[in-house]
Amino acid sequence: MLELTDNAIQHILKETKEMLDPAIRLGITGGGCGGYEYVIEYAEELKEDDNILDFGKFVIVIDPTSKPYLEGSTLDFHEEGLNKSFKFANPNV
Repeated sequence: MLELTDNAIQHILKETKEMLDPAIRLGITGGGCGGYEYVIEYAEELKEDDNILDFGKFVIVIDPTSKPYLEGSTLDFHEEGLNKSFKFANPNV
């Protein structure tokens, strides 16, 4: 469903190491030039219909509306100088 690169996994582990139940929410929202923007945030709460992807030391949470848009995507983390960001490689764009 969704793949994470080693860089993305390492960054998420670093950012969530202090969390009791580490969870990151990925999704899409309306906006941007193409009509959608990616959302990456800490998952404060899990909803009954959320899709949970267990990566061992953390989980990725995806709402049912975003799931088809993220299907087959790869999440990577890039660091160039002072710029740090997640990047999606999404075949559904």
